[in-house]
Amino acid sequence: MCNPVAIMAASAVVSYVGGQQQAKNAATASNNAASLQYQQINEKQRQINDQSAVDQSERNKQGLLERAQMATIAGESGALGLSSDRILGDSFMQEGTDMASMEKNRQNALKQSVWEGKQAEGQANANNVKAYATAPTLISTGLQIAGDYYGIKTKAATAATGTKTTTANTAV
Repeated sequence: MCNPVAIMAASAVVSYVGGQQQAKNAATASNNAASLQYQQINEKQRQINDQSAVDQSERNKQGLLERAQMATIAGESGALGLSSDRILGDSFMQEGTDMASMEKNRQNALKQSVWEGKQAEGQANANNVKAYATAPTLISTGLQIAGDYYGIKTKAATAATGTKTTTANTAV
């Protein structure tokens, strides 16, 4: 007949190995998901930079056209001088303000994406800790085997005592 303690010990070891493998698989999946999020964030940052460059280039072009129109109007009307210089200066100032605003928006969007990366990292770490926290440990497996062994010995002792008592009672 098979030794019940050996069967329970083998079952506990199989449970331990399976639990550890499941935790490893969960951690690997979490790390892969984080890696994909990092790739997505890098692509987002590239797009932010590209869009900002396009927006700034477009604003620069608009400023050049605006100042060319002003110079043409001033030349045709004969209104060259301080007035037209002030208007051109105002155009440069507006363009500079717009460019500074676009740059600040770009920087803020990049900062936000960095925080998204940190959030992805934190979530991956939390998932990994959770995966391994729920996995069985060698100590818990050893305690399970010891508890199973104690339970079997207690049942065997109880059964042996109960049989002797019954036999003794019938003999009297």
